[in-house]
Amino acid sequence: MLTPAVPLTGEGRAAAAVHLAGTPGWREAAAEGVTLHHKGYLYGRDFAAVAAAFAACDGRADIARLLHDLDGHFALIAVGPAWTVAAVDRCRTIPLYWCEGPGRVEIGAHAPNLAERCGLDDVDAVAARAIAMAGYTIGTDTLYRGLAMLGPGQALFVAADDGPPERLRYHRYEPWAVTESESPELSRRLAEVTLGILSKMADSADGRTIAVPLSAGLDSRLVAAGLKHIGYPNVKCFAYGLPGNYEAAASRKIAAALGFDWRFVPLTPASQRRHFASAERRAYLAQADSLCSSPFSQDLSALRALLDDGFIPPDAVMANGNSGDFISGLHILPALRTPRADRTPAEREDTILDAAIGKHFRLWQDLATPENDGAVRDRLRRVLREEDLAPDDPACNHGIYEFLEFQDRQSKYVISGQRIYEFLGLDWRLPLWDGAYLDFWQGVPLPAKAGQALYRSMLLEENWGGVWQGWDFARTVSPAWLRPVRWAAKAAHAPLGRDRWHRFERRWFGYWMDVMANHAVVPYGRVARDRRGARHAVSWLTEAYLNGKGLGYDGRPL
Repeated sequence: MLTPAVPLTGEGRAAAAVHLAGTPGWREAAAEGVTLHHKGYLYGRDFAAVAAAFAACDGRADIARLLHDLDGHFALIAVGPAWTVAAVDRCRTIPLYWCEGPGRVEIGAHAPNLAERCGLDDVDAVAARAIAMAGYTIGTDTLYRGLAMLGPGQALFVAADDGPPERLRYHRYEPWAVTESESPELSRRLAEVTLGILSKMADSADGRTIAVPLSAGLDSRLVAAGLKHIGYPNVKCFAYGLPGNYEAAASRKIAAALGFDWRFVPLTPASQRRHFASAERRAYLAQADSLCSSPFSQDLSALRALLDDGFIPPDAVMANGNSGDFISGLHILPALRTPRADRTPAEREDTILDAAIGKHFRLWQDLATPENDGAVRDRLRRVLREEDLAPDDPACNHGIYEFLEFQDRQSKYVISGQRIYEFLGLDWRLPLWDGAYLDFWQGVPLPAKAGQALYRSMLLEENWGGVWQGWDFARTVSPAWLRPVRWAAKAAHAPLGRDRWHRFERRWFGYWMDVMANHAVVPYGRVARDRRGARHAVSWLTEAYLNGKGLGYDGRPL
């Protein structure tokens, strides 16, 4: 049910209207003639003080400085007597959308509700194609023409007169703007920044349980081990997935060494089939629909089980490791790890765009056509022009690639997993997306960043919780019954080449090897018979999302 629009200005005609139905967690503060709708958390400041600070702003520059100085993850809509400002944080952890309606600007927190209210259902063909190919749109696009989103570090300024709405950029993640040099001091400062972020998070948790989804990787282990190192006592860790998977075994070993309670939630294709057909998942998908990415739903069923059995208390603070692998340099592709001064800027831009398309826009191999890649390339190039980004410095071209992933895949798809916590009524923090981490990592030079060189060396050197030096975990295939069958098939495919083997493996074994059992969104036979070249479970989840919009797996109308 859509709620009536709330006028945000008091001088006759409403210049903007806000719609917050369909999303939980919004609250209101007021001070000195400013009403502040807000969601999320701040460090060192409350939202009432922010409302008062807005009241003291004199123009757009003051507003931009105020937003830049906020520390935390949030979305807000500030309403003054002569203007309305809507803003998301530096990472767009909590989304906002807007469109121009008759006589006023409509601002909303739930994309489908806002689109319905404004009568927007004209599908943007390139946006739909981008979702089909990558699972998310490009830039500020949404699935429907006329409906825009606020990107990371952006705000919308709407004057109470008839002036047009203005998009303000108050922060931009600039990993090409290298300011540091390689030195032993860099590792020490990374350790200090990391512990400062974790201490800040621990203080805000105020004794509540901090629940960490713990895997064999570096990032969630950093969160758990760092909390142990600073002495936060109330931490619980958990893992989920196929019984016997190596990630869960590593998680249990790490948690035991740290002295934290640990729980495992088994997921199987059968249990996930029931989950995918459940009313709860349908309700979650309706609430989390962003119209700019396939909904992230990986740990919904596991968290429901942990809440129901009381392992995670309802007042817990969720703290995952997103996205330490990205921000610390793991996603910099080999083609971008060696500066190419022998190429022109145009050639280097082509390399950046080729890397982005080849890495992220391949959910379905048969969509990798010159026409589709050309449409995506044009839209990505448009973003570079809008941001005035050109690969002038060969040593920093990797940063432009990282920016493209940050503003699209990370902020739209990966971070959208926080909607699961909100759906379940849980508080959350994102320590590795803290503003201090953005500031630090954007200045790190390529040699220290590529392959996570600095990140890994710091973690080994500091050895927080004693779970780093000598703690390597061998990857194994689950379930165990599949291992001999898979090895026999791999041996038979040896003469046919690696690519042929991987295509066979994805079709015939990927369903059973999927640790999170997300392939169960479709029957096994459909996966095995399919010849379109699905990359992994997200391909099928994205197809299901598009089908729900009346679109095929390729983004075209059914």
